Amino acid sequence: MLTLAIGDIYIPDRAFELPQKFRKLLCPNPNTIPTNNKLSKVLCLGNVINSYDTLKFLYDLSPSFNMVRGEFDSPQILSQQIASLNGKEPQIPTYNIIQHDNLKIGFTNGYLVVPKNDPLALLTFAREIDVDILIWGGTHKVEAYTLDGKFFINPGSATGAYNFDWPEKEEASEDEGEGPEDSKEENPESLKVENKEKETDNTIKKNDENNIDKKDETENNELENKQDMSKEVNESKEKGDADSKDEEAETNKEDSKDASENDINLIEEVKELTSAIPSFCLLDTHDSTCTLYIYTYFHGEVKVDKVTYQKE
Repeated sequence: MLTLAIGDIYIPDRAFELPQKFRKLLCPNPNTIPTNNKLSKVLCLGNVINSYDTLKFLYDLSPSFNMVRGEFDSPQILSQQIASLNGKEPQIPTYNIIQHDNLKIGFTNGYLVVPKNDPLALLTFAREIDVDILIWGGTHKVEAYTLDGKFFINPGSATGAYNFDWPEKEEASEDEGEGPEDSKEENPESLKVENKEKETDNTIKKNDENNIDKKDETENNELENKQDMSKEVNESKEKGDADSKDEEAETNKEDSKDASENDINLIEEVKELTSAIPSFCLLDTHDSTCTLYIYTYFHGEVKVDKVTYQKE
C-alpha cells in the first residue's frame, strides 16, 4: 500500500487549485469513497489555509487522513473543517508519528525546526522523536536524502506556491588563496631605478628651458600663421563637438540597453529562486525498505523520480 505525503498548498492565498493532472492521478475514482483504493494513508503537512474543498479532496482519498498544523494554518478553522467531515473536532498537532512494518515515520511542517531546513537540526529532531523517516515541509522545494542512517523527505508544494523566505543560493567559495600583500619595504634595485628616473626628469627639464627660449624667438613669425589657422581650428572644433555629442548619445543608448538587460536578468534570477515546482511524494513501505516516488509537474507534464531507502 502507498502513503501520500503532501503539503504547502496555500489555496486560495497563493494558488487557485491543484494541477488538474495531479487531481486525476490522486483521484481516479471520484464517485467512490475512498477515491483512491491504492492509498492506505494521507499525510498532510499543513499550510492548506482556508480551502474546505481542498481539505475534503485530501480527506476522501484514503481510509486514514493524518494532518499536522502548518505555519499559516488556523487551528480553530482546521478543527472545525475536519469536524464537519468526520463528526469529531480533533486537535491538530505540530508533528505526528505513524508506524508501518519496521519503519517509524514522523512528519511535521518544519517551521518549529531551527535553523529552518537545516540538515543537522532535522537530524536532531528525528532523533528526539525516534523515527527512521522524517517528512517535513515549509520550504516548497522537493528534497530526499539520507543522513546518519535516517531518511529525510520534503514533498515540496503541491501547487507550486511561491515562498516568502529568503532565497537560498550557493555562494562562491571564499577558500581560494588570497594574493600576496604588497610589500611596504623598498629594495635597493627599486631605489636605483627611481634615482635614474629622477636624473632623466632633470635632463628633460633643462632641455625644455632651452626649447622655450627658442620658441620665444619664433613666436612672432608664427603669429600670423596662427591667426589664419584659428578659423580652421574653430571649424574642426565645432565638428568634433558635434561628433562627440553623437557618440555620447549612442553610448547612453547602449548603457540604457545594458541596464534594461541586467534588470531583466535580475528579475528572472529572483523569479527562479523564489518560484517552486508543484510536487508531492508517494511512499511504498515494506518491512525495512521504503521506495519513494517523487511526482513533479513541469511544463505541463508529470515526471516521476524514484529513490530507495533501506533501514540499517
